[in-house]
Amino acid sequence: MSNVSTEGLPVEMQQRIAEIIEKAKANAIQPVTQQAPVAPPQQGLTNPGALAQRPPSLMDHIIALRQEVDQLRNEVRATAQVAEAVGQAVGSMYQMFQAETQPTNYSSQFQEAAPSQIDDF
Repeated sequence: MSNVSTEGLPVEMQQRIAEIIEKAKANAIQPVTQQAPVAPPQQGLTNPGALAQRPPSLMDHIIALRQEVDQLRNEVRATAQVAEAVGQAVGSMYQMFQAETQPTNYSSQFQEAAPSQIDDF
């Protein structure tokens, strides 16, 4: 991992990256994740094309994190679109009812009318 260029980074980040690289070198023999036990090869059966399973590298972790960030961005974008759509729907409903409602003054008409004998029941 000597091909890592940290020249343009602040000193703290350079030190932190150097620590991470040293830890990775020290833990290179131990796998990062638990792997299923590998069955010993049986006699007479060989698979020359099979690749040995390797522990995930730093690049694998970065790729996985980028995929998670992309998924979260899509979720946030979808949430924002839903909020915008709800706001538009509420606004259009408000405009629809606002246009139909005319202010009325029924109480003044009721006071001016003569009392009726039928309305009491």
